[in-house]
Amino acid sequence: MWRLLEEEGTDVYRNLAVEEALARVNAEMDEKMNTVRFWRSKRAVVVGRFQCVHKEVNMAFCKQNDIAIARRFTGGGTVFHDEENLNFSICLDQKEPYVSRTLNEMYWNFVGGIAGALREIGIPATFDSHRSCLRIKGRKITGTAGWIKHGITFIHGTLLINSDLGLLKQSLRVPPNQPIYLRDNRRIRCLGSKRDVVTCIANEVSPCPSDFEIKNAIKAFLERISENTIELGGLTDEEEERAESLYRTRYSQPEWNLGTLASDQIQGE
Repeated sequence: MWRLLEEEGTDVYRNLAVEEALARVNAEMDEKMNTVRFWRSKRAVVVGRFQCVHKEVNMAFCKQNDIAIARRFTGGGTVFHDEENLNFSICLDQKEPYVSRTLNEMYWNFVGGIAGALREIGIPATFDSHRSCLRIKGRKITGTAGWIKHGITFIHGTLLINSDLGLLKQSLRVPPNQPIYLRDNRRIRCLGSKRDVVTCIANEVSPCPSDFEIKNAIKAFLERISENTIELGGLTDEEEERAESLYRTRYSQPEWNLGTLASDQIQGE
């Protein structure tokens, strides 16, 4: 049996802390819990683990428009969140026969499978294996990232249902001469996002399927591929404690989300 975790809050920092807690706690467990999670956040820009915010985000625009800037524990590129964007997360035990050992295979099997599930409810989604994302008529509707370690495969992604694309574009339009932030205190390369043309499901499909239909389609696909039922559950005490600790020490801290402001000497290089 799988566990379903439904969205509870819209604080992006707490949500990202839960994501990492799910992966890390299960990586430490002998009996791992196959889990699918659906969640949302208020307006936010989420950068990948190995990115630098000054190369990805219009920081002044985000501040002026109350758009949070957050960093996740997985790699990949920058994505935009708002409450019309549905996020999905899948945490899997690598002992399962349907779980591949590489992220590319996992994207193909699971993100590609979600494309098929969406088509079943009238959303003409296709899987782009080069960018590991979903598209409608060539336009991107997801961003994905993953983590494989200690017997766990964890993938998560966005699904733009009816997000504010104007805010998305403005928040990711990087102006010149922003303050330089290093993601840690070393001079390391910033992994850049691969810019793309995006759209929302609601802009391409009328009427747009409901959130209930979209979640149920994804859930049904996962039950088919795993040959298991998925039942509503909750976080374990250990997951909740780890998420709270990660929130306090990492995700609520500007040093994690933004990085360290570079010195004048480094800025001048």
